[in-house]
Amino acid sequence: MDKETQTLLAFERFLESIPLDRYRQELMPVKTVEQDLPPELNPLPDIYKAFWVEGPAQFPDYEAFFEDWWNSHLAPLDTFIRKYFWGCSYEFVFLGLKARLYRTLVSVLTQFHFGYLWRAHCSLPFEASAELDMRGIDGLVRHRQVTVALQVKKETYRPEAREGRRFARRYKYAHWVVEVLYTIALPEEIRMSIERARTSEAKAWHAIRLFLAETLQRRLPNGFVVFQPNYPRLVEQLILRQIEREEERSFRWDETLAALREMM
Repeated sequence: MDKETQTLLAFERFLESIPLDRYRQELMPVKTVEQDLPPELNPLPDIYKAFWVEGPAQFPDYEAFFEDWWNSHLAPLDTFIRKYFWGCSYEFVFLGLKARLYRTLVSVLTQFHFGYLWRAHCSLPFEASAELDMRGIDGLVRHRQVTVALQVKKETYRPEAREGRRFARRYKYAHWVVEVLYTIALPEEIRMSIERARTSEAKAWHAIRLFLAETLQRRLPNGFVVFQPNYPRLVEQLILRQIEREEERSFRWDETLAALREMM
C-alpha cells in the first residue's frame, strides 16, 4: 500500500471517529460569534497544519484542536473580545468561537477528503495550502503548461454570482476553474424532490443531484459525507480532455456534473 493510500485511509478513520450527532446538538445551533475574524484569528493555517499532511498521521480530535488553537491565539483573542464582547463571560465567547470554527472545520475536512482521494487515485499532481484556500482555491492541478483551480463546495440554494465575477479572483492563479459540488441531502430525499417537481427543468436539476449523491459520494458510518474515488478520477479525465482539445474555459458545478455524467 503506497503512502498516499495509507494517508487516505488514516484520514477516513479519523473522519469516521467524529461524533457528528453530538456536535450537531451542542455546536451547530450556537451562532453567537458571527463577526468577521481578523487575519490573526483565521483558523485555516492551523487547520491545514493539523489535518493536511504528506503521510499517515494521528489526527487530533476537535476538542484538542480547538483548545490548542485557543491557547496559541490568546493575544489576538483578547483584542477581539475587548472589541466585540466586552462584559461577556469567558465561557460565552469560548463556546461561540468553538461552534464557529467547527462549522469551518467540517467544510474544510470535506474538501481535504477530495484532495487525499486525488493524491491516492489520480496521476496529476495536486497542490493545496491555507494561502490558496484564503483565495478561494481548494486545489491546484497542473498539466503541461496549464494550471487548473478546483473549488470544492457544498450545494446551496443561495443565488450564485455571475460566472465572470465568481471566477475572476482565481484567474490570477490558474488558467481556468472547475467547481466540484457535494450535497448532504440523502438520495431518498432527492427522489422525493424529483417526484414533486412540476417542471422538466426542476426534474433535470434534481436528477443530477441524485447522480451526485448516489454515484459520486458515500457516507461513513457516522454520517460524514465523503467522495467516491471515481469523482476525482472523472474530474482529472475532464481536465485532460479539455487540455487535449485546447479548450480553456471554466466549469460551474452544474456543468461539471453534467460533463461527468456524460463521461460515465
